[in-house]
Amino acid sequence: MATEERPLESTTRTFDTTKGKLTYAELSDLIAPKLLQLLDDITDGKFINQPFDEELIRNFHFHIIGDIMPEIAGKWRTVPVQVGNWFPPEPYEIPVKIHEYVANMQARLNNSATLDLQIEALAYAEGEFLHIHPFQDFNGRTIRAILSELLMRFDLPLVDTAVKRETPEFKKYQNALAEYDNGRIASLIEFWQDRLSE
Repeated sequence: MATEERPLESTTRTFDTTKGKLTYAELSDLIAPKLLQLLDDITDGKFINQPFDEELIRNFHFHIIGDIMPEIAGKWRTVPVQVGNWFPPEPYEIPVKIHEYVANMQARLNNSATLDLQIEALAYAEGEFLHIHPFQDFNGRTIRAILSELLMRFDLPLVDTAVKRETPEFKKYQNALAEYDNGRIASLIEFWQDRLSE
């Protein structure tokens, strides 16, 4: 069973890529420009008219690692994983879980007339996606793209959704995600309120 740090991937793993076996740091350097380009495309409104669906989510993941790790890019994970203390759903459950996730997000996109509802939708989008952990690797980067797209669709400021390690904010973020895994969204909503107020 693969084990990852939450919300970012472990710094001690190596990865099989089209460029050979790479450390996490080496792979991060390769995919950083691809993530930045995807975030720029999102900011430019490239995806704004596309449905928020499974295809869009897979497309974002593929944009980030498609030419470096094509075997897993844009494909639901096929192996069980552990993320910190959390055991995400088994691989066979992912298609149904993601279908439900997308349906819930579509409903929230259609019924989010107030800032409070938008913040709740962002907290749900982040917490539930990382709770499901649908891809084998780089779920953290994919949710950054998803959240940026949602901020565009809600016409909210495009805040940075990355959380720096070794900071009090990172510990608070980890705690909020752990609470979400245990059925409590309030801390993640508060985290989003803080993000948007900065």
